[in-house]
Amino acid sequence: MSSQLPARLRGTAQRPGGAPSDVQVTLDEAGLTLEGAGGAVWSAAYRDVSEVAADGGTVTLALGSGPAAERWQLQRFGTMTGLLVRLVRDGRLRQRLGDGLVELGPDAEIDLVEYEAGDGAGVAQLVYHGRGVVLAPVDERRPWLRVRRSDIGEVAVDPSTGGVAVRGAGPSLPLAPQGGPSLRLVRLGPVATEHGRRWSALRDGAASDAAAVVAGLVPDAPFGARSLASRLMLEGRPVGPAQLGDAWPLLEAATLGVPPFDESYRVLRAIGGGDAAPRWLACAPEAPGRPDAPRLWFLVGLPGNLIAMELVSEGAHATYLFRVVPRAAFTGSVPPGALEAAVTGVSEALLDARFLREPMALPAAQLAAPPALRYRLALAALPSLAAARWAFVARLVHRDPASWEAALHDLVAWHGAARDDSAEWPGRAAQEAQVSEAAGG
Repeated sequence: MSSQLPARLRGTAQRPGGAPSDVQVTLDEAGLTLEGAGGAVWSAAYRDVSEVAADGGTVTLALGSGPAAERWQLQRFGTMTGLLVRLVRDGRLRQRLGDGLVELGPDAEIDLVEYEAGDGAGVAQLVYHGRGVVLAPVDERRPWLRVRRSDIGEVAVDPSTGGVAVRGAGPSLPLAPQGGPSLRLVRLGPVATEHGRRWSALRDGAASDAAAVVAGLVPDAPFGARSLASRLMLEGRPVGPAQLGDAWPLLEAATLGVPPFDESYRVLRAIGGGDAAPRWLACAPEAPGRPDAPRLWFLVGLPGNLIAMELVSEGAHATYLFRVVPRAAFTGSVPPGALEAAVTGVSEALLDARFLREPMALPAAQLAAPPALRYRLALAALPSLAAARWAFVARLVHRDPASWEAALHDLVAWHGAARDDSAEWPGRAAQEAQVSEAAGG
């Protein structure tokens, strides 16, 4: 795309309620600018385009959403009509992926493919990146499919029909009914083999990274324990003691044997029920192909409709707490499966946000400030991150063990009685002040 930018195309444009007039459309890396007769200029970022549709020689662009949205009709671009549509769609995809912390090189390819998934089928943009695949349907009514590489199962290529069938193996690409393909790319022609190779390479890369991370943590563990942990702990999937069996105590010791996390883990376990406390470990490479730089975190279920998360790495200095179910729905215990779903959601958000916690935790006033633009864009682009922010309750700073534990007990007691999701724990402001003080020092 970058080799075709900036592009300047001439045709006519009609704003809502106006008459068609000559216009020059300029497209560059940041967005599009429309320059009309008399020097009138309108500019928009690609992320502002909520709809782009072509019908014959007419291109409809919807800028913004809701009552304030504007629908422009662009015509008389002749043979450049298709290029206009493609550049706008590609620019929007790149910009929204960038907002969602997905880094694409300027020469990264965006393919237009036919697909079948669940009860939907159509044409979509397809892009591969280090942690997975994004399928963005041209039909604006259909949501994007964001597939994490760890959720890719069996990949089958049929060169005779030019098809690729992908079975799901995780939340972002669930297994289809009767175990059939979760996604099909159809009529790819001779490039089907290359697409199949790229899906398989992403899946195999996740497995290879997981095996290397586990081996780095417990190199002296029995082969069976390492093999089991590698299969289960793919790309940030949280795994508990019952799943890991004999591998659990080995990984638990390797992950949590450093201060202050050993002490906070002990306290969280005690509050959560001692040996019966629900708890999980998770790990992922900081970047694909870099298992020598893993990120590790643990989660513990607590009374009072809470889970605690600690990122065990240099620079992580707080315990993050999230609600499990809406406060109004909490009746003293959480429904079966709710803890597991909440733990998975927080872990997915952490991975999608490239281990940034600020978008989840910043108070509203700080999030609205100019320096937090990157976080606001990420929240708008990543559903998992937005869900984690909605569930976030507070973070407790590791400064003094006694004050940290006192704050934890106070928060657990307060939250167990809270029923209004908009209410804020009275101790949160003091904790955030400590965060700001530490950042300033």
